[in-house]
Amino acid sequence: MRRNSTATLAIWVAIICAVGVMGVPNRVARQAIDTSNIPDDQFLCLLEGTCNANPQPPSPRCTCVKWWNCRDVPRGNEGGIVAVVDVRLEAACPNDANEVCCDNIVDSTTIPTERPTTTGQNAGCGRRNERGVVVNFQGFTDRQSQLGEFPWMAAVMRQGRSNVPEYVCGGSLVHPRVILTVAHHVRSETPGNLVIRLGEWDFKNPTEPIPHQDIRVSRIILHPQYVPGDEYNDVALLILATEAQLGPTVGTICLPPPSQSFDGARCFSSGWGKDVFGREGRYQQILKSIDLPVVRNDQCERALKTSPRLSPNFFLHQSFMCAGGEPGKDVCTGDGGSPLVCPVPGDPTRYYQAGIVAWGLGCGQAGMPGVYASVPRASEWISNTIRQNTGFDLRLGV
Repeated sequence: MRRNSTATLAIWVAIICAVGVMGVPNRVARQAIDTSNIPDDQFLCLLEGTCNANPQPPSPRCTCVKWWNCRDVPRGNEGGIVAVVDVRLEAACPNDANEVCCDNIVDSTTIPTERPTTTGQNAGCGRRNERGVVVNFQGFTDRQSQLGEFPWMAAVMRQGRSNVPEYVCGGSLVHPRVILTVAHHVRSETPGNLVIRLGEWDFKNPTEPIPHQDIRVSRIILHPQYVPGDEYNDVALLILATEAQLGPTVGTICLPPPSQSFDGARCFSSGWGKDVFGREGRYQQILKSIDLPVVRNDQCERALKTSPRLSPNFFLHQSFMCAGGEPGKDVCTGDGGSPLVCPVPGDPTRYYQAGIVAWGLGCGQAGMPGVYASVPRASEWISNTIRQNTGFDLRLGV
């Protein structure tokens, strides 16, 4: 790892190793994630958990505080939304989307300043919180999602050096004990070394309104027809050691029937992958949301054949599907395993998972769609495997 102070780092590594992982057997302590784009001067403070302890306000006229500790943030309770934060006007504090520049701070001696929360959970699978949970952020300009907008989104991590989790890939919650992801990212991993994070939104923010959940993986199951290298049937299931606790920011995504077609649909992908392809790209701090059109496989195959990186004899295997091809808008490096979700026909308030981010030729090139593992092609195997490992008969469709 890249570091400034070897001596200081050694001290903190010793402390972390001495403390170990606390809590119940299959749940791990909350930690920041090394997404390999964190500036050197932030690394030690991430280990200490003090990165946002004393943020510098954007001006001497205000103080950076959590939005729920500021009287100036508009309050309400419309549809469960407690507050509306306009990042163009209020959220001007560095490194923390939940902090605002505040002149009128809540007096903690008379008013409780605990993080706001909400109760209940999404009714059924595939419920997207388009306006967010607890708080609605306005003014985002880099395709950031709302807090809790995609409650099925999962981060797959491995325990790295010094017990600092390393981001591996994305995934989706299809059952309280099952994560769906791509096989090529987890086929060489050891189950006991993987941890799934659910309910995450801002990777660098240790205090969000609703805490995330970290759960260990007990088993990795690859699709029986997965072909390494060619990546055909690039599908894997991660069985969790304990069930996820469903709630406002943690929910399951619906699985489509095998016959479901999404050709021409406008769908969404989410993830923390890079904003642009190559070394200049940076992993995202806040979960992003990208709308993409599904492209027919024959059209996708023709587009991919135009790339000098592929042979003219290239053919798109039936276990894949495609989406995207719009300039400057795409999933990218680090988004592998993340879900592509599409509105359920006849019920736009719910979503099916249509694909799993698999591979692509660059990111955001006009006319060059990204390639996804097809979920309808694998849905019967997914359902049967869940039933065999959990005893739960997962119905396909809604």
